Amino acid sequence: MKRLEPGLPRPDAACAMRMDSPHGEPDRTVNWSWLLLCYRQRVGPGARCLFPNRRPVPGMKGSCAVMKMRRLTLTLNTRIAVVLATVVFCPSLTGWAAEPESRDVSEEIPLVNAPDVLISATRTPTSMGSVHQAVTIVSEEQLRQQLAASPSRSITQVLTKLVPGLSQNDQSMDSGTSLKIRGRSIAILIDGVPQQSSPTTELDLAHIDPSAIERIEIIRGSTAIYGNGAMGGLINIITKQPGEGKPSFYTDVQGSGSLTRVLRGLSGTVVQGFQGKKDWFDYNIVGSFSHQGGMFDAEGSRTMPGTNTVGGFADTKNYNIMSKLGATFGDHRFQLTFNRKQSWQDTNYLVDPNVDALPRTFAHYVPGLSLADQPKLTNTQISADYTHPHLFLDSRVHLQGYYRAQQTRFPTFDSRLFGGTDVLQGYNQSDVLGTRLDITTPIPVYGKPEIVWGMDFSSQHGAQSATLYDQSTFDGSGGRVFSKNGEVASSPSRVFNSTAVFAQGEWTPLAALVLRGGVRYERVKVTSSDFSGSGLFLPASAIEFDTTVFNAGFVYHLLDPLDLFFNFSQGFNVPVGSIDNALGNVPPGTAISLQRLQPQRVNNYELGLRGKWSKVQASVSGYISKSSLGLNFDQFTNSLRRAPQTIYGVEATLDVQPIERVRLGGTYTFVEGDQTIGFNPDVRVPLNGFSIAPQKITAYLEHLTVPEWEWRNRVQVLYSGSRSRSLTAFNSGIDPTADPFGQTEYFLVDLISTVKAGPGTLRFGVENLLNKQYATPFNQISFTNSFYFAGRGTTASVGYSIYY
Repeated sequence: MKRLEPGLPRPDAACAMRMDSPHGEPDRTVNWSWLLLCYRQRVGPGARCLFPNRRPVPGMKGSCAVMKMRRLTLTLNTRIAVVLATVVFCPSLTGWAAEPESRDVSEEIPLVNAPDVLISATRTPTSMGSVHQAVTIVSEEQLRQQLAASPSRSITQVLTKLVPGLSQNDQSMDSGTSLKIRGRSIAILIDGVPQQSSPTTELDLAHIDPSAIERIEIIRGSTAIYGNGAMGGLINIITKQPGEGKPSFYTDVQGSGSLTRVLRGLSGTVVQGFQGKKDWFDYNIVGSFSHQGGMFDAEGSRTMPGTNTVGGFADTKNYNIMSKLGATFGDHRFQLTFNRKQSWQDTNYLVDPNVDALPRTFAHYVPGLSLADQPKLTNTQISADYTHPHLFLDSRVHLQGYYRAQQTRFPTFDSRLFGGTDVLQGYNQSDVLGTRLDITTPIPVYGKPEIVWGMDFSSQHGAQSATLYDQSTFDGSGGRVFSKNGEVASSPSRVFNSTAVFAQGEWTPLAALVLRGGVRYERVKVTSSDFSGSGLFLPASAIEFDTTVFNAGFVYHLLDPLDLFFNFSQGFNVPVGSIDNALGNVPPGTAISLQRLQPQRVNNYELGLRGKWSKVQASVSGYISKSSLGLNFDQFTNSLRRAPQTIYGVEATLDVQPIERVRLGGTYTFVEGDQTIGFNPDVRVPLNGFSIAPQKITAYLEHLTVPEWEWRNRVQVLYSGSRSRSLTAFNSGIDPTADPFGQTEYFLVDLISTVKAGPGTLRFGVENLLNKQYATPFNQISFTNSFYFAGRGTTASVGYSIYY
């Protein structure tokens, strides 16, 4: 497949479409993000075509669906949902039955796969046909379509419905605590900039609003090319590119509300963007503001998924500003990108602590919370890029420098429940400076090989503090009123430095065969300052280690539409949270083996097939990943347990266009895993639900109902299966860290409808159309009712967007 030089002008029309598709002494020195994570684990554990001005090509927007509904036991809310669906689909059934004889382009559902979609996840633009891993690309149009049925504007919840291998999170603020690809951790990038922080916060996907995104590239399976964190996969978010030609504008508004508590939980979003180009200068600026009201489950009861009952999406406000300014002088390209996202919660509700004394039931929420400083997340990122398509030795050069600042105020926490002495609230701050250099050098010999080589460097400074609250006021109010007693540093400040060099080669010895292999060497050093607090003195300390990882694979074009691919890749993850605890919270004299702090290395083997026929696009892949040094932090003994782990699974995608104006398809995910118990190496037990999610099946049906109105309808479903292997291990006493509850199945249905209305597009969406009462797999294994959150009931959204 031919590569596309990024410095060259874009084609007059380009398509972006989806492809295949705590802790022992939890006092003032507690690392709050890791403590909360450990607490949850242990205690409760479409298509779019654009012209250069980026306006939609007529007749190429929207989605459609048709669904036959079998007999249902109807609640009031379900009846409402069915009526809505009937109103939408009756005309569509008629339109389907009367297919026109002549075939018009505007009457076709756009193909899911473009013939040569380029991705940047290999650190250089590469055709899909030569990628030797499972990849999913989510376009801007798909994001906008899915947000019609996702009022919380959660990137995680959108990707769950589109990407196989990706687990469902707990419906909190895009928390990475429960988010995995193939049962392992994910590296999150925004325009190639790593979002991982130290001290860790696990909120990386909440650093940007969907309105600023042009596309999302997901690599499923470990990858060494970007380094730390990508053991299960990589999510690279690409922000909107500068415009072409005269100024153009984009406006989008959307409102939503619960149908189980009408006129409650109303939410709204406003997005405004403009872009253009004048001679050598181009630009794209997008701003958004959103308000998310209360959330209600299928029975009309308030639900607030989020760590420690607050800190989720409910009752939050968000704003995001993204600007991208570029200058092009011949082959020299300079670009400056700024993105700032802030989310803060303002709620009067908190969980009723009496719920934990009841039999298994969903968390209850009561009014009366008095807390001046509620959870808040701010992320600011600035990056400067220089590119040249043919600099030296005909090499493509990309140089990037970046700065990122993150401040996170966590939910309040009563550490006395776990042996501590305070009622407090943690606050993390981290500042990162870094640079990335990618050079793609062709070698003028047979098979046209080329090498991508370069380096990465980042230096991250992190600090933690805590606000203390008056305990008598807190206790006297039943845990509702928080009165400040002061602020203290909760752990030493530390610096996390990472330096890496890498090289990856690609060679095409035969027209039907593409070979690729590479290596990455990375050195990590973590230093911690002197610290005094809570009667402890912790001297300055340091830890340093390195790791080398490899990858190799091939793509063989069996037939014109069918590719066979194989991939071996090593990924690694530096246990940032564990190191934070080890350096900051372990008293002097406590022995911690350096081996227990070494990066977790994963060997991933994957074999797959993908095909692109005229009316069918499909893929299937099987994989196994092994780690001889799995990670398990014991918050009760301040020790790190490392033990072998094995994870394996199967993924599949299917998209079909059986007749004109109809498209259907879906994804399948199966993942399972086992580990050796650290204190009994002769026993292997299932990995718990913190890592392994039940099988997941998604499906959709789209229909272009009225071509002249561009009226498209889509019904999509998500089935989450059951899993009890870990529960069995817990009940038998073999594994005390296993799941205390099993995971039960549920089935969700969404409806999305879009139609041309005046100069813009009107869209309508219903989330959880059948009003199913459920909890996500991660919340189902929670030990206490306080962390057993119900999912959202039926919620409707209406939006309008216009380009001008």
